[in-house]
Amino acid sequence: MADLRCLDSHLHLQDPRLAAIRDDVLDRAAAVGVVRMFCNATTEADWPEVLRLASASPAVLPFLGIHPWHAHTASADWEKRLAAILETTRCGIGEIGLDGKCLVPLERQEEIFVRHLQLAIRFGRPLSLHCLGCWGRLLELLEHQAKVAALPPFMIHSFSGSREIMHLLVRIGGRISFSAGLADRRRERLRRVFIETPLDRILLETDAPDQLPPALRTAATTPPVNEPANILPLYREAAELRHINLQDFTHRIWNNGTIYADSLLPR
Repeated sequence: MADLRCLDSHLHLQDPRLAAIRDDVLDRAAAVGVVRMFCNATTEADWPEVLRLASASPAVLPFLGIHPWHAHTASADWEKRLAAILETTRCGIGEIGLDGKCLVPLERQEEIFVRHLQLAIRFGRPLSLHCLGCWGRLLELLEHQAKVAALPPFMIHSFSGSREIMHLLVRIGGRISFSAGLADRRRERLRRVFIETPLDRILLETDAPDQLPPALRTAATTPPVNEPANILPLYREAAELRHINLQDFTHRIWNNGTIYADSLLPR
């Protein structure tokens, strides 16, 4: 599979858990054909490191934003700072969204999310979205913004919603990114949603350093972090589920990601 070009549509290479092994992680990714990675910030403090990693490797494409878990930490001028970066730097916006299971008040999450969304529309930048337990409200906010101005390309990372939610997101232009849970054969509902997702709207991700694939969680010698090279079994599992040749499937996923990458790559 090393002769194939693979995309990891969502991960966090800047995470401190990867700091000591980051060069090896990138080398292993390249060795198995993972040659494009969408690297997402989660806090303002992440932004410089995400940008540094992207400038050091053409395989890394940066997304900057404030995760809903950290919405309460946003500085008074975060929006101005991010707009200034977007003025001069080709980066997406992420990881942002809504999370009904975290302690940050939903009103604060929504405020930060909508302001990110408005920046994405203003600058025409792709979005990487997080959602847990707030699907109805996320759809409401996206649909409201779509009435004001066309939404930029957006993906829902590590999708865990229903088939109905998937179809509603696809209807308004979203792409659906699946993570290691898809390879867990006990998660029958998620696998059925994947099979029903339009092929041109599918992405795959590791969410590294989190979400180790099921096959690695029980291995005693496995380090406690995920990495982009581990996406290969997910590609194989996904191709089998869709009854598509692995090479053809990988090519389709790569093409699905170009709507994001084309707006971020240097011109």
